[in-house]
Amino acid sequence: MSRQDELGMLRIILERQYERHSTQLALLARQAHQMPPDGADLEAASALAAASRLALADIARALHYLEQGRYGTCEGCHCDIPIEQLAHQPAARFCTTCFPN
Repeated sequence: MSRQDELGMLRIILERQYERHSTQLALLARQAHQMPPDGADLEAASALAAASRLALADIARALHYLEQGRYGTCEGCHCDIPIEQLAHQPAARFCTTCFPN
């Protein structure tokens, strides 16, 4: 299988993840309106919503890079990010060597 074929499969994964996080964010917003304004449940829902928004931003960036032909290229060293790493973390922006600490 070529790298392009593998990247095409990762596009499908990214699109599914985007849909899943969008749905989760909508559900959390609906639940937040039904919760009392104070309490741990609201804090937990807010934290989950923030994590979903962050994931959506990362996935949207990865999909944008796919459209531009830059997906899978490390932002640090400009080499290809290994497919195995992208399969584990499809929105990865850096290879394991360049990953900011």
